[in-house]
Amino acid sequence: MYSIYSTVYHDQPLSSYNCYLDEKEWLRVTNDFESSRVFARIINGEKSWICALGSPICVENEDIKPLFVPQWMLDQIEEDGSGSLLEVEWMPSDVFDNSEHIVLEPFDDISEIENIDEILQIELTKLGILQKNKIIHIEINEIIIPFLVKNVSPASIVLCQGDEVSLEFYKEPIVRTPTPIPPPIEELIPEIISSPPLSLPRFNPWRNKDFKPNVS
Repeated sequence: MYSIYSTVYHDQPLSSYNCYLDEKEWLRVTNDFESSRVFARIINGEKSWICALGSPICVENEDIKPLFVPQWMLDQIEEDGSGSLLEVEWMPSDVFDNSEHIVLEPFDDISEIENIDEILQIELTKLGILQKNKIIHIEINEIIIPFLVKNVSPASIVLCQGDEVSLEFYKEPIVRTPTPIPPPIEELIPEIISSPPLSLPRFNPWRNKDFKPNVS
């Protein structure tokens, strides 16, 4: 069990990709493995995070056994980094499969970043481990850009160690609302208005000026 602290509580500038131990504990852990890189699996209930072990650091209080972890990693396992005791498993790099294909979904626009593939190859190697469906924070040009690890192969957890791999960026497809089809326009049949029949004037013989009545 280790007391888990966020790296923000340490005075020394620390990488946002690694976790850190004091020198005595670091030597004890690394001497158990022949691998050049060692990883910590930090467990908080059903959640866990795998992080590369960095170089040893100075710890003033020797009465505690602290493990300093970047805060963004602790956020993934819902840990505040204030000294909670959590279980930690140590693993060498050779227990992981080497990455072959990586699909990342950036949370920010990266279209204007030059040589993004080469930059990510370097930064992912520093990070060391990619876990499917986890969010990682990558520093590019002094800016932190979050990425969702959408997919990795050949396993759900892979090792990045500088090898050239197939890198793909995922874009959420744009779903457009279909344009409604207007109802057909009904043909307007002109309404025939029937007029009343013309009434002819009634014949009136008295109106004929030449007419003379027969008076006898």
